[in-house]
Amino acid sequence: MEDDLYKELGTLKTSHQELRDKIDILKTEIEESIKKRDENNKQFKELLAQLKEAKEKRDEANKEVAAYKERRDEKRKELSKLKDELKGIKKELTDEDGSSPNPFKLQKRIDEMEWKLETSVLSLKEENKLITHIADMRKDLESTKLSKETRDKIKSLREQISELRKDIDAEHEKVVEFSQESAKYHERVTYYSQRASETKKVADKAHQDFLAKKSVLNNTYAELRKIRDQMNRHRDKIGEKKAEGHVRRTKEKERENKKMMDEINVQAKDLYDRFISGEKLSTEEVRILQESNFL
Repeated sequence: MEDDLYKELGTLKTSHQELRDKIDILKTEIEESIKKRDENNKQFKELLAQLKEAKEKRDEANKEVAAYKERRDEKRKELSKLKDELKGIKKELTDEDGSSPNPFKLQKRIDEMEWKLETSVLSLKEENKLITHIADMRKDLESTKLSKETRDKIKSLREQISELRKDIDAEHEKVVEFSQESAKYHERVTYYSQRASETKKVADKAHQDFLAKKSVLNNTYAELRKIRDQMNRHRDKIGEKKAEGHVRRTKEKERENKKMMDEINVQAKDLYDRFISGEKLSTEEVRILQESNFL
């Protein structure tokens, strides 16, 4: 029976060590899962900060785009009004049937012909003909001479139109510039958003691995405690068996001692009777009487 207990205790010790080894492995895996989770959560927070910054810069760029677009479009409306006003003045200077020459076209044509006269190699006949034609056109231009007020108005409108076009081009350049900047930061927003999502998934998976391994670890500790309890019960039983054996051996020894003493007492009584009757005893026999308390 006691041998069976030792055998069972040995099996329990083996299981106990296997569970200890399993616990050590689980602890290492849990530490790795925690490290992976925490590293990715840290990276996730950093990516969120970068994402927030990129969004803010993109939104700032979009605000600039909207502001410059609004200013550009307002100036385009203003430009359209000025062009309509200039067109109206020009229309008023030309008869409805088109019989009166347009002074603007006449001046333009004169300028072109004078340029040709200065830069082209012409025969004398062609040159005289061109000079005559220019002189005729100047007479026509004189007949359609604009008033100073009208000339000043046209000049002012042209200058305003020219300045507005420059302003519109400048505003449009800013629209393009900030649109490109917005697109650049939008690409970053997309990149950081994707990276953050991927990193969060890795962190969440590592956390789930941690929870799963932690659950297995808790169950393993429960098994370990159960086996320890079984080992302690077996040790208690073995101790009890040893105590029972000791008591049994002690009683057996006591019985043996009592039996031996009884035998000695019987022998001593016989020796004592012989001693009283005057019989001479040997040294060994005297020792027996002394140990038996008869002397």
